[in-house]
Amino acid sequence: MAINRRQFIVGASQVAIATWLLPACTNLKPEQWIVSTCNDQSGQTMAAALDSKGQIINTVNLPARGHDSLALPHKPGHALVFARRPGSFAVEVDFSSGTIVKQIQSQADSHFYGHGVFSSDFKYLYTTENLYDKKRGLIVVRDAQTYQVLERYESGGIGPHELALMPDKQTIVIANGGIETHPNQHRKKLNIETMQPNLAYLDLKTGQILGSYQPPDHQLSLRHLDVAENGTVYVGAQYQGHKSKLQPLLYSHQGENLLRAFQADQAQWHKMQQYTASVLVKDSLLCVSCPRGAHLSYWDTQSHRFTYQQKMRDVSGLAKTNKQIYASTGRGQLTALLDDEILTKQQSQHSLDIKFDNHMTIINGA
Repeated sequence: MAINRRQFIVGASQVAIATWLLPACTNLKPEQWIVSTCNDQSGQTMAAALDSKGQIINTVNLPARGHDSLALPHKPGHALVFARRPGSFAVEVDFSSGTIVKQIQSQADSHFYGHGVFSSDFKYLYTTENLYDKKRGLIVVRDAQTYQVLERYESGGIGPHELALMPDKQTIVIANGGIETHPNQHRKKLNIETMQPNLAYLDLKTGQILGSYQPPDHQLSLRHLDVAENGTVYVGAQYQGHKSKLQPLLYSHQGENLLRAFQADQAQWHKMQQYTASVLVKDSLLCVSCPRGAHLSYWDTQSHRFTYQQKMRDVSGLAKTNKQIYASTGRGQLTALLDDEILTKQQSQHSLDIKFDNHMTIINGA
């Protein structure tokens, strides 16, 4: 069943941040905040939290560029912020006071990939990391209170990026990008011709890989994913092959022997510029940000087909509440996307003071 265009295309509540202030036009619940890494006009890297009125609660400076953040539901107002690859830091931030309360360092032989997830009981933190000299991906298990390393599991591939807890609470799914890197060569991709990406499932009880599934082209680097309530995994790719070659960039998996590609015409794959960023599923809607293609793309999870695109320059971050999806851009724009109505009044835009980075997270306010 195709998704009705009016269900998700917002002509929008688009707002731009000016002098650290966002107009009070969002519909987040009062106790929920938006967290994102960002830069100010001077290039200072930081993490910021915005309240339900769109005002900045607090910011903290980061030692280098951040990537994703992770809510701590058992600690209102707190979030973990992870370094962008190949960074070695993560920090726990109390946004109610604007302070970093704990710092985490990767072990000397590894670095972070920008993502993490908690166990269902919040006793353990799992992070994707790179054991770079041995060219192996890791899932590192830490105590969620002290952040001390307890175990290190194989990720099932090279370059593990985003991971998520499956509905069974005993398995995590991992997007192994397949790309070899080394911190001495920063973000250089060292094995493009021989890379082997996959989607892998890890048993948290045993630390063993239960299965892994490869995309149809070995240069489709799997990066970001989301999991539906029924256990279907949706994963986005970034193609590392020749620029003239078009490949499907979105796949789903739910127990099959192969990843299932989403369908779109060649024009749409071309518009995405071989690159997907955040992936977010809500009911039968899959929302995918395409910063290089300057748009959000919308997909029907029932038909596995492309339905619509919404122009949005440098869009990357996505987050959701019960009724809304939010998208952020590197130009300081935050857009509220409603499922149930179209907003036609556009807020006035002002000169920007900060630039949102790759991802957003919804956390419980203090």
